[in-house]
Amino acid sequence: LPGYGCEDHFLEEDTLMHCWQSLAAVLRSGLTEGILCDVGMPVVHKNVRYNARVFLLDGRVVLVRPKMHLADNGNYRESRWFVPWCTSRPV
Repeated sequence: LPGYGCEDHFLEEDTLMHCWQSLAAVLRSGLTEGILCDVGMPVVHKNVRYNARVFLLDGRVVLVRPKMHLADNGNYRESRWFVPWCTSRPV
């Protein structure tokens, strides 16, 4: 949702709050009816900031999947703002 342009704003709590507000607006809009949508956004779990994929369907969040491998080459510096998810659980 926010894009990489946020850079150090990812470290600010209001950026995370606005991402969740934007996600809620997408869910209310009806755009996810009958289509699986995959959006990226920052997610905090147990006071740790992750870059996550959030899957949406029919106005609901169906999955939140933090990235396990961060992009840190070229123009990307994800590890500056996020931590990779290290726990793997079989489904």
